[in-house]
Amino acid sequence: MAAISFPKVSLKESLDRPPGAPAFDLGFAAFEAKMLAFTEAIDAYVLREKEAISQSAAQHTATVRDLHASKEEMEARIVETRAREREMLDTIEAERHHLADLTASVGRLHAQLAKIREQASALDGELAGVRREVGLERAVKERQVKILGDMAGTDEAQLAVLEGALGLKIAGVGDCRLLFTFTLIDEAKPDREFCFVLDVQEEYAIPQCDPPIATGELIAQLNADRNLGAFVRRVRAAFVAHAAR
Repeated sequence: MAAISFPKVSLKESLDRPPGAPAFDLGFAAFEAKMLAFTEAIDAYVLREKEAISQSAAQHTATVRDLHASKEEMEARIVETRAREREMLDTIEAERHHLADLTASVGRLHAQLAKIREQASALDGELAGVRREVGLERAVKERQVKILGDMAGTDEAQLAVLEGALGLKIAGVGDCRLLFTFTLIDEAKPDREFCFVLDVQEEYAIPQCDPPIATGELIAQLNADRNLGAFVRRVRAAFVAHAAR
């Protein structure tokens, strides 16, 4: 704190002072001027501080407002993020169930495929068996065809004799079928025809006969001895017996 100095007063100035005036000049005017300057300085300082405080308060208010807005925005983002997380979790759960269903479907398909493979393997075995049977049947048929071919020469020679002597005609009427037609059987009607169809495809058979006669034993004997000439003679004898009734 600065010291206050009082001005020196001369003797003449002391004698000339008016009555009632103080003996010393205390310098109130200077003090008053200093006090006024000090007060003005204090007021200016207070004003500056108020302005600074006001600005700080305004900045603080703006900062708080910004922070509040940022908080609200952050809370909104958090809510949105949580909603997205829930949606993602729901999607993941749905995909998990879908994957489980697909896995179960794939398992069923694998089981069906294994069953189909087993069935295919069984069918392959059956097919191989069928092929073997077909091969055996084909071999049997080839042997039968060879036997029939070997017998054809002999049968044709015998049949040529029979055709002239017995009034017999032979004609093909389809695959592996022969039509035998007899005349000269009925003495009253020599031109009357007696006929039968002989099937020579595998074993001999008579699918048609006119007039009908018992041919079971005849065809059985033919399949046993393979003697076609004797068979034709036996059939003609049966027709003769039938015509004589």
